[in-house]
Amino acid sequence: MALGGHGIGFHDGKAVFVPYTAAGDEIEAELLRERKDVAFARVKEYLRRGAGVIPSSCAYFAAEPPCGGCDWLNIDYPTQLQYKTDLLRELFQPLVPELEIPATLPCKDNRHYRNKAFMPVSAGPNGLIFGIYARWSHQVVPHEECQLHPPIFDAIARRCLQIMGQTGVKPYLEHSHTGTLRHIGFRCSRDRERILLVLVTRSGKLPFTKLLVKQLTAEFPALAGIVQNINRERGNVILGPEEKVLFGEPWLSDELDGLRFRVHYRSFWQVNTSTLEQIIDRLSSRIQPGETIYDAFSGIGALGLCLAKDAKNVICIEENSSAVADGELNLEQNGIANAGFLCARVEDALPALLDPGSGDAQPKPGTIILDPPRSGVRQPALEALVAARIPRIFYLSCSPITLRRDLKFLLDSGLYRIEHLQPYDMFPHTWHVETLAELALMPEQENR
Repeated sequence: MALGGHGIGFHDGKAVFVPYTAAGDEIEAELLRERKDVAFARVKEYLRRGAGVIPSSCAYFAAEPPCGGCDWLNIDYPTQLQYKTDLLRELFQPLVPELEIPATLPCKDNRHYRNKAFMPVSAGPNGLIFGIYARWSHQVVPHEECQLHPPIFDAIARRCLQIMGQTGVKPYLEHSHTGTLRHIGFRCSRDRERILLVLVTRSGKLPFTKLLVKQLTAEFPALAGIVQNINRERGNVILGPEEKVLFGEPWLSDELDGLRFRVHYRSFWQVNTSTLEQIIDRLSSRIQPGETIYDAFSGIGALGLCLAKDAKNVICIEENSSAVADGELNLEQNGIANAGFLCARVEDALPALLDPGSGDAQPKPGTIILDPPRSGVRQPALEALVAARIPRIFYLSCSPITLRRDLKFLLDSGLYRIEHLQPYDMFPHTWHVETLAELALMPEQENR
């Protein structure tokens, strides 16, 4: 198996990547495109299935084209976990041959686990439809009930589009940049008792919104907010800079590790709360009591605030102003006095905070937590960590490729060693895996 969820076969000495396959499958394949050293293909016929293959529980996973939301819905859960462990070991063992990488920790609830979903809208034979893009395309594959997010998301979406279709709302057409409704999005609390609905439109005009709000809130009492987000630009970015709050608030309240958090629909919040709590438990057990902690790429402070009870102080660094506003309110409502937020880019903030000669310098942290986006940590931030000789670094990543790149930079400095690397199944039925790496200064560097 390969990163990206593909199975790998070989033909004339060339690696061939084939989606929707499992290790041990014997297939007849059709080549789609070739490069110098690799090729890509699709399954024409399964001749023999490998170990762990099961019937898919979703008809749209096996549709033509198949929904692109899941990679491994036709593979049993223990085999999925083994694939993820094998992928991480294959990628990181050459970097640190002596490191023993443990098995991927399973998700407590591996169905309907996502607390957030944004689904594109398109035109169907009987009106507006929503769904997930097919792999490598912008063709919307509709579904009745997704296996990854709560069923109530689909129920609200169906009713919402039915009402909007009756009022003449047209789907957005990417090629001509016309139409109105681009995406329908959701965020819910972990108990599913509070739900945000987000309607992403091409323009500010959306007819009969009062009727829409009245009918939806009457039928779905869990709706805590309905927001119209306006994205006037072409391209793949989902959310635009403008918004209209049609009902309630653009945020909801949620619980994590005994704390209450306000979560704006724009703010980053891990999609799988139960797995996030597994990660927080690990961090809590490894933090040295009474030390200063930096939480970089903090979002609304999920990690930093949960660790504040054992720290001297916590500095959360986040560039999204909505997330910082939520974070500051979270400090207040949880009575946390030893933490604060800095609204800045991490690559700009860390060099200033860690440079003793800077006017912005702060006390040197004993621990820094990095939880960057998929693109990883920019080099100025990594260089600042190395120059400051931060004693302990925790790096949480959803991208094994950029995690390996950034860990190699830290290891190549000669200052750090990887003490532990733990994969977590944050995203069941997909190939994606969340990984927590723990780094410490080499013993000879600790007192320099």
